[in-house]
Formats: sequence, structure tokens, C-alpha cells
Amino acid sequence: MSQKQAGRKPINVGRIPSYLFVGVWAATEIYVLLWAVMGSFRSTAQLDQNPFGIPTSINFNAYYDDLTGGGELHVPLGSFLVHSGIVVFGALAVILLVSIPAGYAISKRSRLNTLIFYLMLAMIAIPPAALLIPEVFLVRDLGLLNNFVGLILPYIAFNIPFSIVLARAFFRSFPKDLEEAGRIDGLGELGVFRRIVLPMSSIVVVVLLIVNFPALWNELLYTLIILSTNSVKTAQPGLLLYQGSYYVSWSNVFAGIILVSLPMLIFYIIFQRYILKAQFIGAIKG
Repeated sequence: MSQKQAGRKPINVGRIPSYLFVGVWAATEIYVLLWAVMGSFRSTAQLDQNPFGIPTSINFNAYYDDLTGGGELHVPLGSFLVHSGIVVFGALAVILLVSIPAGYAISKRSRLNTLIFYLMLAMIAIPPAALLIPEVFLVRDLGLLNNFVGLILPYIAFNIPFSIVLARAFFRSFPKDLEEAGRIDGLGELGVFRRIVLPMSSIVVVVLLIVNFPALWNELLYTLIILSTNSVKTAQPGLLLYQGSYYVSWSNVFAGIILVSLPMLIFYIIFQRYILKAQFIGAIKG
């Protein structure tokens, strides 16, 4: 046997079906993405004639109409994207400000903290759709229908429990020697958290962003009901406006899908090197 043959790894036949499945799945996703991109550069008339054709020229009219509210249906998707940014980043700011110190607080061993931890787990088990009706009535009674705050508050309420649990898992594994060194230097619990723990906890901030940003950006049910007027509508329900009673502007739909997906793509490009590093926090410690 030659040295080249001896160094060659044997093929694991059992993994071939998995490789085939992943390959077909990846090819399907790439094809759908390319189809949407190509469709966004064609007119609706061209798409009606040949939905799977390749564009002969680059046409940005659909993107311009989406961003400015032009076209036949006059859907101001550009404004809706701004509204989505206000709601999502407003909710993210509060989630981070609350869940990180709360996670650190309940990471300390005590019966009360254990009770709070299990309460958070119980709240995670409640699906947001199950509370849709009482939440909408509550928002209405507070006078917050068609108000960004009326959507931000449910987003915070439904995402904080899981964020606290994740933050708690991180702080449970934080080196206790560093905290003890701070206490020896005369720092209180707040000083230890602010001067020692928080500066070394950038990874948990990234994890919370990775977990919460896609869920908030892609949420449709609550924003469809609470923000129903175009003056405050967000991007996800805004895409539905391209379908009229007797007409669907497919070129604007494809361009809108690309525009709405761009923030997610940019987000993963920025944080891709942190995503794999952050997965260890998913193992929640009791």
C-alpha cells in the first residue's frame, strides 16, 4: 500500500444520506434566494410571462418604488423598515438593560433565586400566541394601539424570561475568584458587577442579540394586530400590502423580501464569528 493510500481517510458510508440531505436542502435554499433576487430586477409583466426566466437587464425600479412608496400600489416599505428598526432596537435595549443585571442577580445560589429561575422557565413555556387576545385588550385599554410602545412592551415581556435564563447560565460559569478579588478590594456587589463582571461579559450581550434580534425582526402576529395603520406599520406586515384584491405586484414583493432580509444578513455578517463561540451558553445550568 502506498503512503498516499495509507493516509487517505475511509469514506463513512453511513453519513452519505446526511450529506445528500444537507446538499439538497442547501441547493434548494440557494435556488429560492437567487430566484427572489432575479425576480426583483424584472417587471411584474415579465414575471407573469416567464416566472423562472433570467433578467436580461438590471432594473432597480422595484427597489425604488418600495423605498419611496411609488408604483401602482404605493406601499411605503422604506418607512415600514424605519418603524421596524424603532420597535426592534427599542425592545432590544430594554431587554439587555433588564436581563443582564437580573441574570447576574439570580445566578447567586439561594432559594429565592432558584424560585425565580423556575418562574422564568414557566414563563418561557407560555407561547405568545396563547396570550394574544388579553395582550391586545390590555394594549387597547392603555391607549397604545397603533403606537410603537404598544408593540415594544409585549416584545419585552415575552423575550425577557429566556434572556434572563441565558444570562444566568453565563454568570453561573463566571470565575468566582475575580469576584472575590473585587470584594477583597472593598467593592460591594454592585461595584463587582459594574467594574469586574460587566466589562468581561460582552459575549453574553452578543448571545442575547443573536437570540432576540431575529425573533423580533421576523415577528408578524402581534405587529399585524397592534400596529394596523400605515403610519406606524412595520416591514413584515407591510409586505402583505403588495397583494391587492385582483393584482399582485411580484417584482415589488421580491424586492421587498430582499430589503427586509438585508438587516438580518448584515446582522449575521457582523456577528458570525461570535455565533459558534456563543453556543455554549445554550446549555442552561441548574
